[in-house]
Amino acid sequence: MQKIILFFVLTLSQFVFSQDSYDIIFKNVNIVSMENDKVLENQNIAILNGKIVVIENAKKSKLKAEKIIDLKGKYIMPSLADAHVHLPETEEELQRMFDLNLINGVTKLRSMRGDWKHKEWQNKYNVINSIYPKLYLSAPPISRNLEASTAQLEEFVKAVKENNYGFIKILSIKNQEIFTQLDSLCKKYEVSLGGHFPRLAMGNALNEDVFFNSNYKSIEHLGGLVGEPNLFESRIQAIKKNDIYICPTLLWYSIGSGQYSYEQLEKLPGMEYVSKETMQEWIEKTKIYREKIGEQAYKDEVAKELKDLQEKYQVIARLQKEGIKMLLSPDASSKYMMTGCNMIDEMELLKNANLSNFEILQMATVNFAEFHKEYNGKIKTNKPADFIILEKNPLEDLQTLKNVKGVFHNYNYLDNKTLEDMKKKLLDASSK
Repeated sequence: MQKIILFFVLTLSQFVFSQDSYDIIFKNVNIVSMENDKVLENQNIAILNGKIVVIENAKKSKLKAEKIIDLKGKYIMPSLADAHVHLPETEEELQRMFDLNLINGVTKLRSMRGDWKHKEWQNKYNVINSIYPKLYLSAPPISRNLEASTAQLEEFVKAVKENNYGFIKILSIKNQEIFTQLDSLCKKYEVSLGGHFPRLAMGNALNEDVFFNSNYKSIEHLGGLVGEPNLFESRIQAIKKNDIYICPTLLWYSIGSGQYSYEQLEKLPGMEYVSKETMQEWIEKTKIYREKIGEQAYKDEVAKELKDLQEKYQVIARLQKEGIKMLLSPDASSKYMMTGCNMIDEMELLKNANLSNFEILQMATVNFAEFHKEYNGKIKTNKPADFIILEKNPLEDLQTLKNVKGVFHNYNYLDNKTLEDMKKKLLDASSK
């Protein structure tokens, strides 16, 4: 009887995954799975119901489907995640933001400046078969200006939990008492904290034990680690012990350092999507600032910012050595930056910390998935198909990410023509 049942199960399995049962097959592709720093060469991939069900050697493969795409030796890797974005004010701007990220292979966006209306956007745009990048939401942020009773704090945390916001971001905190109350409520309702390394009003520091035993899960901008030589070692060990993730956001500081000339600023990546009017406004404001502080003060400021960047590289190298997980984002929230377009620039800056391409790409794929306790971030069978197509091996050349040839995300395949059409539409809009 058992043999009959086993035969029936095997036969049913063969029927379900018969040669004509797949939705789409990508053949002759090299896979950067992100499980390790190796490339699985010349493979065929079968996708069914948005999931990778078969990966096998192309030479031996007999997979069939109605739709077969020959990638002719191109590479695929998991799609990218930007771990620190600020969502715009309007839905029109949000859709533009989505397109800018998709053409650059970014299918996951972690919001770091929340608003209650963002939940409505998530419900509208992150549905089954949606083309749009997945949103990971933070609640409206906490700052030192917060005046709230314990009862009001509890109502806030309950609202965060009931509406399934991922976490509460802290910009700053008024005093240790409010932090302790907030953390206690977050533990009660199982809500995470994250954001800036907390500074109290008047620049006082939060008690180290209180902070590192809190529900803080991620720290932005290398806060608490740069310019803190006396506390650096103890904080590194506490971050490691408590499995806190770090999001460095180097590019925001690099561009903000003032090191670029006006001509260089206008040619930074993504500036082709900025209207001439907006660019002129940015340049004018920059000129006013530089002229106001004076030539010598400006040079001194640039020198200090570049010195701080060097320290950040050293800190990142140490974090990597300690096995502390990092997330990737350029924090494209300022002038001369463009969402989606700056991911590779952040990656190139991370090379100054002597990180390998594989380690850098982990930050934008595997680490992001592990941070959110999700299943994507790697290319494996029985996992969702969420990947980008590239001309060259990104483990050898990160610059290949500048020209994404295709995106498969949430049951959708955006081929090269679709991405090019999206680019043209964005460029046309910026030229008006």
